[in-house]
Amino acid sequence: MGMLTAGQRIPISDAADIRIHFQGRDAERIGVAGICADGAVIPFDRQGNGVWHCPNINQISDQIEVIAYILDDRQGGFVDDCYPVEVTLEGVTNNFPAPIQQLAAVILAETYLKNGQRRMKISNEGFTFGIEAYVRARNLTGVEVPFRAKSVPRGEGRADPSRRERSRPPGHMLGTGSGVLIAPDLVVTNAHVIEEGSNFHVGRGRDRLVPIAVDPLHDLALLQGPTPGNILPIRLGCPIWLGESVIAAGYPLMDVLGADIKVTTGNISGLTGSMSDVSRFQFTAPIGSGSSGGAIVDDCGNLVGIIAASLAHRDVHDRGSISENVNFGVKAAMVYELVAAAGLSLPSCQPLTDSNRREVVNRIRSCVVSISVSA
Repeated sequence: MGMLTAGQRIPISDAADIRIHFQGRDAERIGVAGICADGAVIPFDRQGNGVWHCPNINQISDQIEVIAYILDDRQGGFVDDCYPVEVTLEGVTNNFPAPIQQLAAVILAETYLKNGQRRMKISNEGFTFGIEAYVRARNLTGVEVPFRAKSVPRGEGRADPSRRERSRPPGHMLGTGSGVLIAPDLVVTNAHVIEEGSNFHVGRGRDRLVPIAVDPLHDLALLQGPTPGNILPIRLGCPIWLGESVIAAGYPLMDVLGADIKVTTGNISGLTGSMSDVSRFQFTAPIGSGSSGGAIVDDCGNLVGIIAASLAHRDVHDRGSISENVNFGVKAAMVYELVAAAGLSLPSCQPLTDSNRREVVNRIRSCVVSISVSA
């Protein structure tokens, strides 16, 4: 048994049989599928713990990428932990090369047709943020990735729990949320803020926003349209730290509290979300219905996260517990990843360093907007 190398090309037959065996720890968390350039999916058959088989990898397309991915990457983990990986291709067994960085989705190989000969190119590249990042990068909107369970993390409730529960006539106002201006005329918000709407506007005005990228897994969405205001720099070079002071800004309960922005203060109380979701963190700044999609900034006003949810109080109450101001934000790194996957770029902005609270709040006022959602 030998070791394959990244970039190596192997001749294969028209009906190539492939069997993949993950031998490292957490092998039960891995899924494998073949994904075609047009979005068609070839699910592999699970034959045991860490063993996946496809009797004919070329059955529906000449060009297919064989992907291994963490099934529940909201809870962390990397495919790297499941190496070594054996591949038996038409009766010959070798080892796939391991990734050189931590990846939650790995492109194991690519099949293609050249000069009438089918070949397989070996790879060890992939995506740190999992199979959803791969789908976005390939612009495969609507692809159903096999074997993955779609569920809301237990214990979390949206920051706007009273939102739409049944269909409404066209033009009917469904609710409001918040958004953050991260580039000229580019706003980031939560995916759940816009999920049932058809029309989106900045505040109560007539400037329309158009969704250009949505990441349901990490609850983010990018909207584009005329949006007055200043850009909020994203803090990427310095990770958040436990106990760090933060400010939350958004537009909660506009029909009760008014249409002006609200800001609250708190601190980073946990570095992961519920169920150890590494794409989120916990913070204590109070939020309310309509805060979803708003900004979480550091002492200088740099964006560190997007307001996403609060602890579902009914869930902890049923356990005989009480918990106040346990809220969840999506880490700013996920926003950067979504922008890149959408083929966009962020303007070059120097990190803000002035921590004068009055100036910080004044900057936030011009960077965080309300979003009106209608059918």
